[in-house]
Amino acid sequence: MTRTPHLQPARRRLRPILLGLGVVVGVAVGFGLFRKYGGRARDASSFAMFGETKTTVEHLTSADATAVFGAVTLDLREAQIDEEATVDCFALFGGIDVLVPKRWRLALSGTPIFGGVEDKTSQDEPLPAEAPVLLVNAVAMFGGVAVANEPGDATLRAKGRQGLSQPRRGE
Repeated sequence: MTRTPHLQPARRRLRPILLGLGVVVGVAVGFGLFRKYGGRARDASSFAMFGETKTTVEHLTSADATAVFGAVTLDLREAQIDEEATVDCFALFGGIDVLVPKRWRLALSGTPIFGGVEDKTSQDEPLPAEAPVLLVNAVAMFGGVAVANEPGDATLRAKGRQGLSQPRRGE
């Protein structure tokens, strides 16, 4: 086996970076699996790693959504909540879209770390005081969590795909 001495310093510099990335991904996967299979009882739980998943719910009190290098869509537009429900979201290098009906109030709190948490909902008219409340707690690390009323409003992915499929001018 021939050694290449000029590559040895580069390998030494990459080793801690790869080790750190492996630890971050391992912790995130463990965190997501614990939220899906352990912990407290939930009405719905979605976990996506290097892929995409979509979950719908009929009656909601609490739910989890975790995306690690993937995408989760939690569709609550047909769900019913009594007075209040909670959704906990965790996105690491991924994205989570929470779709809610216009008849709900939204309380969004988030911790974005080189990521984003965004409320893209809209109301046509003021909601009554007895309208149900959805509490969304989000953590986004190098990823994003968006709450919207319609799928096209939630992410830029849909807009990007539309833009790519349209022919350029002059073609």
